[in-house]
Amino acid sequence: MICENCGKEHDGSYGSGRFCCKECARSFSTKQSKGQLKEAKCIDCEKTIYIGKRASLKTCRCEECNNIYRQYINPRKNKQIKNKKIVCKICGAEIGKCKDLNVCKHFRLIPTLIKFGLDQSKIGTEEIINEYYKVRDIICHEYKYNRITENELKEKYNYYSGLSNFHKILKSLNIDTLNNSESTKIAIKLGRIKPGGYNKFHEYIHKTWDNKIFHLRSSYEDIYANELDRSKINYEYENLIIEYFDTQKNIKRNAIPDFYIPSTNTIVEIKSSFTLDKQNMIDKFNAYVKLGYKTKLICDFKEMAL
Repeated sequence: MICENCGKEHDGSYGSGRFCCKECARSFSTKQSKGQLKEAKCIDCEKTIYIGKRASLKTCRCEECNNIYRQYINPRKNKQIKNKKIVCKICGAEIGKCKDLNVCKHFRLIPTLIKFGLDQSKIGTEEIINEYYKVRDIICHEYKYNRITENELKEKYNYYSGLSNFHKILKSLNIDTLNNSESTKIAIKLGRIKPGGYNKFHEYIHKTWDNKIFHLRSSYEDIYANELDRSKINYEYENLIIEYFDTQKNIKRNAIPDFYIPSTNTIVEIKSSFTLDKQNMIDKFNAYVKLGYKTKLICDFKEMAL
């Protein structure tokens, strides 16, 4: 005899002889019913839906009710039984009648927001909604107006999870995060870091004729700085941040010019032919000129016109 599921020969000792074993019988039954649907009603809203042929009518829910059930109900504490209302564990309202779904759907944030001052005793009541927005406003004010960085916020409120998790929290609270250039600009304005300060990528420590210390990025910059020193010209290194529009990427970016000479109000960019992006430099120079600066580009030790 041939098994109708796997096609192997067998002695017909199992069941009616159609299948070689119990596993093949069940597998065949599942394949036959797969893709077949039957009409049913959602047990919560009584909306007509279609479910799998083998699915139970006692537990079927429409997609909307199922999402609410899975997100807002703790099945261990709120079992669905007759004549008993199922309530949201965040605001205490009956499921589907939450006053503010934006708060309830972010119930996973609640334990974290407790660290930022959320009153834990108000969980399960409607007062949690006002409490949620109060804490959101506190975080937004600290981050957007007091200009406290993510790491400083984490230290202030003893939140020791990773920075990427904190970004997810800000996103869930509808707080726009700052990009790297914006964060750097704010940090320089508040004096947290200095433009041109030393880091592992800087290679040339240069002392100027008037005893300033700069950490230059290349030998090209070091040679130009020595020329200014011989002429005893006062200059600054990477002390400006200027916003410009990058026409290649179609976004606004921040430029940090290499040298600034205050006596002539001139910005000097130092490049090699290998590192020069001509269109990007044109975009930067357009922004410099609009702000009233004079510009100079030195490429491979020679002044170059754009």
